[in-house]
Amino acid sequence: MSRVSLKLFLLESTIRVVFPLLGVVLLVSGLFGVISFGALPLVDAMRSRQWTPVPATLESARIAPAQILRNRPLPALEVRFHYQFGGMDLVGNRYDLHYGFDHRGALEASMARLPAGTELVAWVNPHSPDQVMLQRSLNWPLLALVIPFGAIGLTGGLLLLGGMVGWNEARPLQRGEASARVRD
Repeated sequence: MSRVSLKLFLLESTIRVVFPLLGVVLLVSGLFGVISFGALPLVDAMRSRQWTPVPATLESARIAPAQILRNRPLPALEVRFHYQFGGMDLVGNRYDLHYGFDHRGALEASMARLPAGTELVAWVNPHSPDQVMLQRSLNWPLLALVIPFGAIGLTGGLLLLGGMVGWNEARPLQRGEASARVRD
């Protein structure tokens, strides 16, 4: 039985244990970002093309600060507005496809355009009148966040793949020696 140096043992252990664990974390984070900032807003944008415009009155708008622990990575514009659809008085609170997330400067510019009492156009899902939003256009800077999140997910996938290969190729020298013994 051959002896393996401590450095080689630690390297193999790192590849076989740390790479897959780190890979899973990065892969899940990347997929979460791609879905949150890319896939869901795109699906909502396609669905909202069939929605009906209705007049709405803004009741309030405020900028909610970013809170990482509450799953709010960016500041968000929180709105509350009243609209009528199908003879019913309803209340909505969704600003856009990205649920109001944006950088601070853009949110402050939106706030300047939205004083309380402003008459707006809201877009209502005719099949489910409680689904409503004020802006149905995509926020391209937020959509561009798909690129770094995709890179994070790809890095995680490659680390996971490297770890899996490390598990399969655990000790190639010993495996080669064992196959030579079997042939004899």
